Parts: sequence; C-alpha cells; structure tokens
Amino acid sequence: MLIDVRHADDLASEESLGEDYDLAVVVDVIRAFTVAAWVLRQGAGRLLFAPDAETAIRARDTRFPDALLMKDGAPDPHFELPNAPGSIAELKLTGKTVLQTTGNGTRGAHVVREVPVVACASFANATATARLMAGQECVLLVPTEGDEDDALADFLTASAEGRHVEMGRLLERVAESAAGVECLERGLDPAFPGFHPRDLELAQRVDVFNHALIAQPVGDLLELKVR
Repeated sequence: MLIDVRHADDLASEESLGEDYDLAVVVDVIRAFTVAAWVLRQGAGRLLFAPDAETAIRARDTRFPDALLMKDGAPDPHFELPNAPGSIAELKLTGKTVLQTTGNGTRGAHVVREVPVVACASFANATATARLMAGQECVLLVPTEGDEDDALADFLTASAEGRHVEMGRLLERVAESAAGVECLERGLDPAFPGFHPRDLELAQRVDVFNHALIAQPVGDLLELKVR
C-alpha cells in the first residue's frame, strides 16, 4: 500500500492525478468536513460542494432553487448557513439540499476530482475513512490547512497500515494548531458570527459519523455520498 501525502496547495497545477491514484482523501478538520459530517447527521437529503461562492449561487439559481447555501468567512446575504459545526448541530435539516463552499476543504476536493474515488475526512468520520483507505493500493492523502489536518493524516496513515496511534495527542494538536486557537477565540467572540462556541469541541469529537464520505462529480459540483 502506497500513501502519498501532499498538501492541497501543492496540487493546484497537477493534471494527471486521475491516472496516478486509486483514492484521494482530502482532510479538513477545521471546519469544512466536520461540518459536512454534521450536515448529513442532521438529516440533509443532499450535500453538494461548489468550488467557489459564485458557482454555489449560480447552482441554486439555475438547478437547486430550494437549496440552503453555506460558506465560511464573513456573513453573506446569499448564504443562510455558516460553516460552523456548532451551529449545524443545532439544526434540523431533514430532506434539505445544502450547497457548501469553503476556502480549503471543498476547494481541495475539487482539485483532486479526477481521482477515481475522492473521500472527505475529519475526525468526525476518521475510523470509517481509515477503513476505506486500507482497501486501496495507491492513496493520495491531502491535508488542506495546518497541523490539525496533519494530525488526522497521521492517524489515517497509521490506522490504514495497521499501526496504533495515540488519539489523545492528535486531538491536542488540533486544539494547539493555529486554526484551533483561532476557532476557539472566534467562537467565543460575537464579532465573528460565522463561528460557534462549540466548533472546536466538535472538530475534536471522533467518529460521530460512522461512514466514509465520497465526493462524486455532478457537473461543476461534487455531491457527497456515504459509504
């Protein structure tokens, strides 16, 4: 089993990823794929990834008129939902279509969309993702941000190879990462309404969603499916 770890920013100019790997696992712990797991856990009927905000808005206007739009960053009147797992965990999304776009996670998934199977990982579905990796010959593992994503990449690599890893220390790395510190501080600051006080807590919660999340192309979007 070959596991090739490369950061999303280093893949922007790649053209032959679909020929080189059986599986790409894109990692975004804080917060996109933690949010994605909670969107589906809260009952959403469909979850779609757009590569950018303009594509998300256009997709709702032309194809998914009842969709709820979600993004990170500053509030936007076009987007009803924040990219905040703490907020999503408080909602009932039964049967809803959600269109999500973020600067790291969903963008990274689109970068590797030519790979035959693209999985999206956070600690929320870590064990299921590791099981998926264990059955592959050649895996591209793609952290999209900082040490919080590297920590999960270390867990996925060790687990897929049958090695033990101390989960407690990995979760400490999530909290100590630049994104973890920012997430905690902004979650407690009303000046940042796109964050929730429980965001960091939920980003560190392991296996609340016992499925791998597979991103499949749907035109210029990706749709998340469980496996």
